[in-house]
Amino acid sequence: MSKKTFYVVQPFEVGRRGAIRVGTPIEARSAIDAERIARRMSLSKVAVIAFSNEVDLDSGDSDLPIIIVSFGQVPEGVLESV
Repeated sequence: MSKKTFYVVQPFEVGRRGAIRVGTPIEARSAIDAERIARRMSLSKVAVIAFSNEVDLDSGDSDLPIIIVSFGQVPEGVLESV
């Protein structure tokens, strides 16, 4: 069983009619990089979260994601579902 930890930065943008929509996720090399990227993106996005997720590469199963940092108006339910 080999596991790998993925670090993801997920931005949120203002879409049409003011609705918040999911932007393109970015993979980071480490938790520190994910936090740095999220902090920088928070200057131009309505919200950004950075999280880590450990995945079993053999089975594809993953643990529950761990929030590293969150900035801005993250839509309701996102933090609970990540």
